Amino acid sequence: MKSLKYELILYFTIIIAGILLMVGGISYYWTKKAVELRMSESTVETLKQIDKNMELVFGGIQDISLFVISNQDIRKYAKMNKEELQMAGDSLLNLSEAFANLTNSKSYVLSINVYGDKGLQFESAGVSWVNGNLIQEYENKIPSDGSYILTPTYKRTYQMLGECYVISMYRQLKDINNLSQRLGIIRIDVNEREINRVYRDIKLGNSGYVFIANKDGYILSHSDTGKLFKHIGNDPAFAASFSGKQGYYRKNIEGKDVLVTYYTSSDQNLVYIGVVPFDELTREAEISRRMMIVVILVGLILAFIIVSIASMKITEPINKLSRLMQKVEEGNMDVLVNINRKDEIGTLGRSFNSMTRKLKTLIEEVYVNKLSRKEAELKALQAHINPHFLYNTLDVIYWSSRLENAPKTGEIVSALAKLFKLGLNKGNEITTVEKEVEHLKSYLVIQKVRYDEEPDIVIDVDPALYGCSIIKLILQPLVENALIHGIADLRERKGKIRITGREYTGGILFEVTDNGVGMDETRIKEIFDGLVEDKKGYGVKNVDERIKLYFGEQYGVSIYSVKGEGTRVEVRVPKVMGKAGLTTND
Repeated sequence: MKSLKYELILYFTIIIAGILLMVGGISYYWTKKAVELRMSESTVETLKQIDKNMELVFGGIQDISLFVISNQDIRKYAKMNKEELQMAGDSLLNLSEAFANLTNSKSYVLSINVYGDKGLQFESAGVSWVNGNLIQEYENKIPSDGSYILTPTYKRTYQMLGECYVISMYRQLKDINNLSQRLGIIRIDVNEREINRVYRDIKLGNSGYVFIANKDGYILSHSDTGKLFKHIGNDPAFAASFSGKQGYYRKNIEGKDVLVTYYTSSDQNLVYIGVVPFDELTREAEISRRMMIVVILVGLILAFIIVSIASMKITEPINKLSRLMQKVEEGNMDVLVNINRKDEIGTLGRSFNSMTRKLKTLIEEVYVNKLSRKEAELKALQAHINPHFLYNTLDVIYWSSRLENAPKTGEIVSALAKLFKLGLNKGNEITTVEKEVEHLKSYLVIQKVRYDEEPDIVIDVDPALYGCSIIKLILQPLVENALIHGIADLRERKGKIRITGREYTGGILFEVTDNGVGMDETRIKEIFDGLVEDKKGYGVKNVDERIKLYFGEQYGVSIYSVKGEGTRVEVRVPKVMGKAGLTTND
């Protein structure tokens, strides 16, 4: 049976645990969000600082391009055709040395190149090959408003430096006196590794990193050179970085959950992207989570203790009331509950006391009335039956049948006389096992006359039990029930009844077994519930009630039956030698 105390403990613990877990989960979630926001804001500030540093770099590159544009010699040579350039010879060489010195002054500049529309090809540093296709690819993309474009990173080989990772800046060379006239193209090659030095020592957490892309989605600079040349503008992991001025979002990159933060430069040419693994971001939140788990566990333990004490306080009077109710159920009507409370439990206790007092009064009234009625019925019956007159009359009939040579009739009359004598038992309810067996045998002598084919009836009662005292009329009603309702309707087999009596631990066990028609569980229940509409089972219920009245609820009648196969009726009574101590159990 479920305990109210443990149910209260369970329910309240679940509720408190749910609240603690919900609060802990919400706290952990907002802690993570706060750390995420703080990290993203910090990363944006870092990216802004990198942008300022890069403005110095690219500002220096623009200054060089402006120097080239403003150089009169460059503009002059750009207007010359190939024949005129060949005649310039030494002057171009001197200009090349001047530009070489300018290149050397900026560690990140690899070369300054000018390509005139009429044939000028001027470079400040020797290269193994001038990639004409590369120039043609970007020639038509260069804005005419004087701004510049940056190429994706590519490889180029220099005579002094060997193979380098290069970012080229393209800008139109125009005539200062006529800005609508283009003279050529300026290309300044920048060393990507030198650009990377500007920010490579900046760490985002322990393993976070920063890289730079152009507005078209190409990676310009990255600490991992294997990532260079890649286009990420359409990559789901980074596409959002090119959609606004600044921001952050969460993505899975190469199997890792990361926080991506981006910032676009003011001239819209560069996008700075920072990537931080989420496990680093959540490290602080994890510490908070572990502390929260400890708090929740401690809270649960304290809640369990408090709820247990409170539940015990609440349920103790209810348990007390329940124990007293069990005593009432067992027949003890003298119990009273002492609960001095002014709440619902106190009201329940007072109602219980009132109920038991009324119930006791009603039971006493019903019991006394029932005993009085039974006693009156018995006296009325005995008043109608004069035993001596009945015995004398049956004796006269017996001798008359002998004189008339009717021995069968005499046998029946003799059995009937004995049946009445043992049944009435001088008005005593108590008899012996021996007399009960004799009474049964007399009944069977009379019943055998009714059958064309006598059923097989065996009486096997241990003679050692003959001296034991029992209440009268417990076997005959059961055998009568077996004869009339068990084997009377058999057609395919001969009826058999076996009556046994044996001692068992705790008393005497009588069994009446037949091979009759049997019955189902529903019919058995109806017999004990007193719901049978005919006389079948009435004697069984009567025997059961009388045994329980005298000896207690642990004794009585049990029925075991299989429909179509037969029935076994068990009768359990205590073993009592003589009549000492044999009283009713009221």
